[in-house]
Amino acid sequence: MTARRGGRTVLDGVDLVVPGGTTLAVVGRSGAGKSLLASLAGRLADPDAGEVLLDGVPLRELPHDGLRRAVGYAFARPALLGDTVEQAIGLGLASPSPDRIREAARTALADDFVRRLPDGYDTAVADAPRSGGESQRLGLARAFAHGGRLLILDDALSSLDTVTERHITDALLGDGPAGTRLLVAHRSATAACADAVAWLDAGRVRAVGRHEELWRLAEYRAVFGEGAEPAPAGAGSGAEA
Repeated sequence: MTARRGGRTVLDGVDLVVPGGTTLAVVGRSGAGKSLLASLAGRLADPDAGEVLLDGVPLRELPHDGLRRAVGYAFARPALLGDTVEQAIGLGLASPSPDRIREAARTALADDFVRRLPDGYDTAVADAPRSGGESQRLGLARAFAHGGRLLILDDALSSLDTVTERHITDALLGDGPAGTRLLVAHRSATAACADAVAWLDAGRVRAVGRHEELWRLAEYRAVFGEGAEPAPAGAGSGAEA
């Protein structure tokens, strides 16, 4: 699979298979193509050559509504739409139940601060003061409430402190939403929790393997910056690109 942007080849010859029900962390230096790969995986963008499959079906062949039901997203800077916080978390659900929304918020560690808002879940989104990390947790809650066969987190944990990130990662890969997960990761501890890591380097797949195996390579360790420490590996339908 190849993808170009602005006349430049950003992804070149990428060939990845994510077994159903597993978590793939995507790591690489800035500009390696991580976010574009995440966009292609859920068809927010199309490749210039090659194709992306979900459970063996090309994404181009899936109807728009079916694709949106199958794929959930969380972003570094989520756009929170809806009149209230509850509506923002339940966006896209045909019949969002309060129980489902609150359970998703608890998984994203958002329930406590939402309850402290002036009107709790009924607080207007525009009137809900929140930090960058709290916005990310609301975006994660929306993704968890959505469910779906494929969950894509594009740098969606970047504004969280390390303790909160670890709690959410444990919930996500343990008793959290089921399905396949594609996780753009910038911290070594997050990559360590995935079933496998795809290391992107200048738009190509440099290697795929377990984090603890790749950690033996100095160039891989350098992706996470000075002082990065390895973390114990955690627990983790199929997607192909």
